[in-house]
Amino acid sequence: MKERMLAPREKTCLRWIARGRTVAEIALIQGKSVADIESRLQSALVALKAKSIKEALQKAELSESD
Repeated sequence: MKERMLAPREKTCLRWIARGRTVAEIALIQGKSVADIESRLQSALVALKAKSIKEALQKAELSESD
């Protein structure tokens, strides 16, 4: 079964995490609720079949330079 691609907002949230931002900071930057950002991150974990944010970042090939 092929992994689904990340939605744009999921990838954006992961990029902010890779840059060291907290969920609360991402919510403020994006103008969304903390719950919405947490939901996006959980969706990214499912999409990437990752068990942690760190693993999701590795699978998405995101680093602090992205």
